[in-house]
Amino acid sequence: MKRLITTCIIFIISASAVLAAQTELPASSVDYEPIRKGDQFIHVELGISVPLFNISSNGLESTTNLDLGGSGRIGYARFLTSHISLGGSLGFSFNSTLGENMFLALPITFRTTYELVFNRIHVPISISTGGVFQTYRTRNYFGLILKPEVGGYYQYSPDWSFGATLSWDIMPQWYNDSSSNRVGNFLNAMLGLRYHF
Repeated sequence: MKRLITTCIIFIISASAVLAAQTELPASSVDYEPIRKGDQFIHVELGISVPLFNISSNGLESTTNLDLGGSGRIGYARFLTSHISLGGSLGFSFNSTLGENMFLALPITFRTTYELVFNRIHVPISISTGGVFQTYRTRNYFGLILKPEVGGYYQYSPDWSFGATLSWDIMPQWYNDSSSNRVGNFLNAMLGLRYHF
């Protein structure tokens, strides 16, 4: 009988120790990072192109003789840190003229972005630079483009976000005859989608 009681006491103590060990969870912490180093995304944007003004040898010219047009681009970016990304894009913009002709610009740019994050809201602040092919009637020109921009995106899911971007295209045209030099300035307002992976 003493053996039975001793065995039962040992069993109860052992079972209590096992249960106590199972209920104690190891200390751990999980930090959520909306963007991690190495994250990537592909973006597609479409919108409008607004001719603002030209700068020529005569100074600022607010009359551009261009109407409201369209713009768009597709691109890729990769995050080097949780806020800084590098990428590139291929775009287009077009504006009709008063004479019903078409001015077309095809930029290829490299972009550096600093992205602010407020929960699901992402605010990318970027600067892009590269080359742009411009054509108007029979005249063609390949030159530089500088594009500062700011956007706002809502992270709908881990894979998708959507939002809008405002960018300012600065496109100089420099010729041997400096009287023909000009710098075109355009504002693009675009809606966009991002696919994250």
